[in-house]
Amino acid sequence: MADKEHVANATFLQADAQVHPFPDQGFDIAISRYGAMFFGDPPAAFTNIARGMRPGGRPILLTWQPPESNEWQSAFRTALAAGRELPTPPPGAPGPASLSDPDRVRRLLTSAGFVDVRLQGLSQPVYFGPDPDDACRFVSGQLAWMVRDLDVDTSGRAIDSLQASMADHQSDRGVLYDSSAWLIEARRS
Repeated sequence: MADKEHVANATFLQADAQVHPFPDQGFDIAISRYGAMFFGDPPAAFTNIARGMRPGGRPILLTWQPPESNEWQSAFRTALAAGRELPTPPPGAPGPASLSDPDRVRRLLTSAGFVDVRLQGLSQPVYFGPDPDDACRFVSGQLAWMVRDLDVDTSGRAIDSLQASMADHQSDRGVLYDSSAWLIEARRS
């Protein structure tokens, strides 16, 4: 991507942030767009990232706010639950809500060696597809695990419920749901 855009001072690496041997103080910035929420061991990952950053380096993260602030999360969960009571993940478990608590984020980043931890709330509609059919295919594929153990009829009703929710959220710009995220910034001490 950087080559295509003729950006000579950017490289991209896919690695496990918890254990990858980043060069000590080798980076100025670390960016995560909805990825850090899935760290299996957030303290280890953020400590390792901090070790790899120069003093003054900045992590910039985009994470979801709590599910109740994200219409799409509750709508999809309700539709695909098909009347079942689904367990909620334990607090801090890897997943979309794992970095939704500002106090937890501040503790994690501070204990990893970052200072000036700031969270800015952002609210924008999130786009799921150009029309309900496309959006439903995308979401039901991503969340197939939620209906995997249901019988065919119940699974069909769950997908129909998801499709109806998508139709209710069709706009002239596609299928949109309200969403809220945190833009998290800090500085390596």
